[in-house]
Amino acid sequence: MPEPELTDIQRQLRDTVREYMAREVAPFCREIEQRPDASDCMPWDLIRAGSRLGLRTLALPEEWGGLSAGVLTRALLLSEMCRVEPGLGKCFYSCWRASLLLYHLGTPAQREKFLRPFVEDDAYCFATAFTEPGAGSDNLIPSDDPGRGLMLSAVREGDEWVLNGRKQWVSLAGFARCLLVFARTNAEVPVHRGSTLFIVPADRTGVSFPRVDDKLGFRLYPNGDILLEDVRLPADHCLGEVDGAWPGVLRLFAGAVDYPATSLGLSGAMYAIALDYARSRVQGGRPIVEHPTVGSRLAEMRMHIHAIEGYLWDTARAIDSGAPFDPNHTWLLKVHCDRAAVGVMLGALDVTGGNGVMKEFPLERFCRDVLTSLHSDGTESLNLLRSARELAEESRADR
Repeated sequence: MPEPELTDIQRQLRDTVREYMAREVAPFCREIEQRPDASDCMPWDLIRAGSRLGLRTLALPEEWGGLSAGVLTRALLLSEMCRVEPGLGKCFYSCWRASLLLYHLGTPAQREKFLRPFVEDDAYCFATAFTEPGAGSDNLIPSDDPGRGLMLSAVREGDEWVLNGRKQWVSLAGFARCLLVFARTNAEVPVHRGSTLFIVPADRTGVSFPRVDDKLGFRLYPNGDILLEDVRLPADHCLGEVDGAWPGVLRLFAGAVDYPATSLGLSGAMYAIALDYARSRVQGGRPIVEHPTVGSRLAEMRMHIHAIEGYLWDTARAIDSGAPFDPNHTWLLKVHCDRAAVGVMLGALDVTGGNGVMKEFPLERFCRDVLTSLHSDGTESLNLLRSARELAEESRADR
């Protein structure tokens, strides 16, 4: 696949990731992915190996053990990882995103207390707890109705905050050492004006993890529930301003190109499998890649991949440039890349025929990963609705 123009450091990082994925990950990820118990799929050994290469902390500034890797660099490396094992890639991306959130919003004392242990421990991960059983999509399109959106409560009692509630589908829940939890601190106002972000150590009294989700795909990127029952936190565990979590939400999701990058990696993997199969499978006296219908299908798959690349690299560069951020870029990018990845998946299944859906054939795993990714960071219908609302607001402003 063509790549954007790379710096020497980006090229070195890409090569490091390729070698790591080929040597450390590829021989073992299939066995881990097939474990029947979802709680056994957390790839600790692979994370430690990648962390020793600097992959876990690379988004942070150099003085914090990172490389200040920008959006383009992170998207490039994640797409490389996802060509081999997307669940592991998402584990690293989760660390990049949460550690940056803590770095940007945290005070110097909070950085020392909560970020320093992350930097120093190869097995330290963060989890960001946002979605709840009764509040998912309506967090992403905040309503003026105070009764909608997240409802996990945080009540001030003297010098402490007391948290109660449940989070759902939290990535790395039960495995992360530290949780970044969005909570309602004022239920009388809309969610975007009455929410606060808290730093919650996973071993805090009252924190429990009732379940690990048994997902279709991304098996090496576990999700689960978090239950908080009378969890008491000192005031210095509040990250950012009280009732001011929404800037954190915007920072968390602005430049969220992880799923488009995932789509690119998955699409590249599926295309390579289909192309290799078409070159080796002989029917009618010649490899099926020479059959017009098969060749056309492969060309269509390559078209989808090029479309993802162009859109993804351009968006990542724009965000890295510091230009005014338009959230439509990432909303519509997610929709476009989801559709393109599904197109590649269908093409690969068509080319490989009955072999494609066999569990021993490598394509089947990537198909499950594509389908699993469709709901994350907002469904297609939700992201289109977000963009449509922006258009309506622009239209009203122009009148």
